[in-house]
Amino acid sequence: MPDAKTRTSESITKARAELDRALAELDSIRAFDPAVVGLVAHALSNYITVTTATVEMLQLTLRDYPDPDVAVWLDGIAHAANLMQHSVGRLVAVAAPRDFPLKPDYVNLALLVQRAVEYYRRRAEPHGVAIAVETVGAIPLVWGDRVALAVVANNLLSNAVHVSPSGTTVRVRLVKEPGHVACTISDAGPGLTQDAQARLFDRPLPSEPETPTTPGSGFGFAIAREFIRRLDGELWLQSEPGHGASFSFRLPALDE
Repeated sequence: MPDAKTRTSESITKARAELDRALAELDSIRAFDPAVVGLVAHALSNYITVTTATVEMLQLTLRDYPDPDVAVWLDGIAHAANLMQHSVGRLVAVAAPRDFPLKPDYVNLALLVQRAVEYYRRRAEPHGVAIAVETVGAIPLVWGDRVALAVVANNLLSNAVHVSPSGTTVRVRLVKEPGHVACTISDAGPGLTQDAQARLFDRPLPSEPETPTTPGSGFGFAIAREFIRRLDGELWLQSEPGHGASFSFRLPALDE
């Protein structure tokens, strides 16, 4: 098992190569193409991966550095990269999910979800909503598209925070299953009746890229459902009125 520095170095090398390829593809486009959103999103995502992995290595190497400002600066860069990843997710969310070009690879879902949690925790805490994360067992890599899965995590977390009242906790749970990884995001909202759940699953995808995907609109769930379907995964919902809702998805995982 490679150590943290080796894994980070490998991640940086791979992401840089993918970034170079993505930018070369982008430069080759001479006219409008719906795939341009996907190319830009993947290019930005790889750039963010390089930045985040480099910062994590510096934080590990300089954790005992005597100047406390260094830790503050690195934390600031990490936070900026996290904001950029969220912005990429928003870019994809307003595009057409059916046409978005997926680039499947093995993805560290636990890390991806944790970064989404860090973003929404900063938004939730001023409103008195906490976010707790639990991982059960060693979570293997999943087969998916990093950009699309970031959109799924963002949409489900955004809705969970939106519907949860002050003084409650949004709970995120990742579990290793045979051949799969499952992620559940549970809110403390009012819950959904069976009819409301049926309407949510029947809601079509936005017909135009400009359609709003604000929390509570249901379109964020429709987009998440479409991406999970395209990644050969499964998405489901458990809810009762007055007892919140739990949105779960399952994806194929790397055999270990």
